[in-house]
Order: sequence, then structure tokens, then C-alpha cells
Amino acid sequence: MRNSPFAAILVALLFASAVSASVFALRYAFGTRTLRQIQSQVVAVNNSLAFAQSLLNDTLEYSKRNPAIDPLLQSMNMKTNSVAGRTTNSVAPGN
Repeated sequence: MRNSPFAAILVALLFASAVSASVFALRYAFGTRTLRQIQSQVVAVNNSLAFAQSLLNDTLEYSKRNPAIDPLLQSMNMKTNSVAGRTTNSVAPGN
């Protein structure tokens, strides 16, 4: 083995391969740890968003029974028009 340059090249390639494999394994481990942290943050944000959406839906439902809250909802651009569902036709039915 001391006289063969081919064996020395193979050992050097094996060493380089082992080093690169360990670098990739470390990058993978750190990447998966970061991914798990980010996923927990995404779950927390989604829960907060669902809670806010539920609160908004409940407030809009409450405004149907108690229209006194409409000016507050309109000032926060949560409800654009309190009579959006009501339309009148000037044409008599059957024409």
C-alpha cells in the first residue's frame, strides 16, 4: 500500500466522503430541529388566527340581533354596510 498511489487516492476519497457525509448529516439534523420549532410557531399562529376569526364571526352574528354595535364594526372596517343584504326592486313582479 505504501508503494501504490492508487490506494492512497482511494483512502483520501474515502476520507473526503466521510467528512462530507458527516457535514450533510449535521446540516440535516439542524434543519429538522429548526423545522420542528417553526412548525410549533405555525400551529400557534393558526390557533390565534382561528380564535380571531371565531370572535369576528360571533361579533357579526351578535350585530344581527343588536345593531347598536354596527358603528364600532364599521369604524374598524369589519362590517362595510349594515343594509347590504336589503335591495328593493322598482319593477313589479311578473313584468
